[in-house]
Amino acid sequence: TMNAQALIRLENISKSFDTNVTETVAVDSVDLAIFEGDYVAISGPSGCGKSTLLSMLGLLEVPTSGKYYLNGHEIQELDVYQRAELRNREIGFIFQAFNLIGDLTVLENVTLPLTYRPGMSRNERKERAMAMLEKVDMVERAGHFPAQLSGGQQQRVAVARGLVIEPSVLLADEPTGNLDSKNGDAIMKLLDDLNAEGNTICMVTHDSRFAERGHKTVSLEDGRVV
Repeated sequence: TMNAQALIRLENISKSFDTNVTETVAVDSVDLAIFEGDYVAISGPSGCGKSTLLSMLGLLEVPTSGKYYLNGHEIQELDVYQRAELRNREIGFIFQAFNLIGDLTVLENVTLPLTYRPGMSRNERKERAMAMLEKVDMVERAGHFPAQLSGGQQQRVAVARGLVIEPSVLLADEPTGNLDSKNGDAIMKLLDDLNAEGNTICMVTHDSRFAERGHKTVSLEDGRVV
């Protein structure tokens, strides 16, 4: 019954990359369950497979072997289009490099993931985006462009963009990696608050201080859970 209730369940997931010379195993036989409302931190040294694991969780990479269930759907059975649709509906992303689009305003960046949402009017999309900007305290900057914002502000906008689809899980890849310590702490406080409101968060970090904020910590070494 525990398995039935997991939002995300990985069973013996592995991912290897073929180069001309050798096969590199990035993630090796990982089992993981993430439940609704969890705050999971995936930590470990650089190159241990954290980002590859997060990419598989986010349906950006396909496992070489093993099984992945998201809300009871077995992901292996889906084609590339079905995966993209599921990703757009269920998974919010926050990246280390913010990944905002420079020639779109803050509001347009946050609205972007809703563009492909059938049955939503332009006004509804805008309202939802403004509500998310309010959550991250960035409403006053809605008309600004990313280049006019500090790093901390850009990451707040990125968090709003990740939340706007009301995802089942928010995936954060080193969300403080490009920030100074003050802005990094502010972003972590924002993630804490979002989790307290009921958002499920899975974060990759190499910073043990931040990893400790998760309710569950998964430590990776050489692609395996230790």
